Parts: sequence; structure tokens; C-alpha cells
Amino acid sequence: MMDLRGAKVVIAGGGAVGARKARFFAHEAQVVVLSRSFHPDFAEIPAETVACDLASMHDDEIIPLLSGSFLVITALEPADLNQRIGLLARRCGAHVNDAGGETGDVYLPSVVRGDTYCIGISTHGRSPAMARHIRLCMEEHGGDIDGMVRLQEALRKDLKEQVPDQRARSRILHAVLDDPAMWDALVRGTEQAKKEALRKYL
Repeated sequence: MMDLRGAKVVIAGGGAVGARKARFFAHEAQVVVLSRSFHPDFAEIPAETVACDLASMHDDEIIPLLSGSFLVITALEPADLNQRIGLLARRCGAHVNDAGGETGDVYLPSVVRGDTYCIGISTHGRSPAMARHIRLCMEEHGGDIDGMVRLQEALRKDLKEQVPDQRARSRILHAVLDDPAMWDALVRGTEQAKKEALRKYL
């Protein structure tokens, strides 16, 4: 988890993989994509596209394109070209996520996002399909996580005023999390769910 607002993320490769990774970062970072051609999805992604043939360029032509990057993602088909771009990125002081070739030093997790939370799931590159499977399971069966986060936030504030003992407050908050009735109460809104929780556990 890092705040990448204002950071430069360079993606080498304009195919479907490059587009997916550009979308992952475009909500907060300055994304620059280097490629000979670009997948149609890039029309909807707020990223700068730079048309270039990295395979035919010399190192001293590529380095300026990578300079100032916090992260460089290699998403090209030739593994040896990914490796070459990754090595140049490290010379520029950037971290690397390598979609092919040698393993980089950054793994991109499968992410479950809500208004109040962000959960990253990673198999350390061993099985991206498994990470995606876990994400889909959480999205389908995880319940109203946003609602529960809002309820916990509201309860913490009230409990600090009403329950002096921190361990007692913690027990109540965990009991609410483990109570299926409290999850069901979220459909009635945060305030009503909070009232029900306080009646039940105080």
C-alpha cells in the first residue's frame, strides 16, 4: 500500500496486459505507456501514450523515457526485452514489475476496492488466477464491507465516550463483526445499525 499521487509509472507495452496495468494505476499516478501500438482500451484510460519501438532503440534512447519513474512495468511479449527494460529501469532508480523475463521487485496484487477500504491479494506471482479467484469470492460473499466499516467507525466514537476500558471496547467491536444480525442490520443504515449494536452490547 503506497500513496502514488504524483508519482510517475511507466508501462512498456501497449497490449491488453499493459492496458490492465495502466488502469490499475491511472486513478492516482502519472501513467506513461511506451509501445508501437495501443490496445483500444487505452481510449478510456487517462494515461499518456508514447509511440516508440523499444526493441529497435538504443539504451541511451530508452533511459530518458524511464528517467524520473517510481515504477516501471514491463508488459512486452519478448522476455528478453522485458528483462532489458527492467535493467535500465533499475539503473534509473525505479522499482520494476516484470510481466515476463526476470522477476521484478514489485508484485501487483488483485485488488478489492470499496469507498472505505482497499484489500490487496497476492500469490507473489505464483498464480495470478488464484489471486483473482479470491478477489471474486470476496466480492460475491464478503457482505457489505463498506457498511460495516462505517458502523465500526461510528461505534468506536460512541464507545470511547461510554466505555472507559479499551479492552471492553475492543470486545464489543469484535462481537459486532462476528454477529450476522449486525451485518443484516446494515441495510437499515449506519445510524440504525449503531443503535441496535449499542442496545445489544452495552
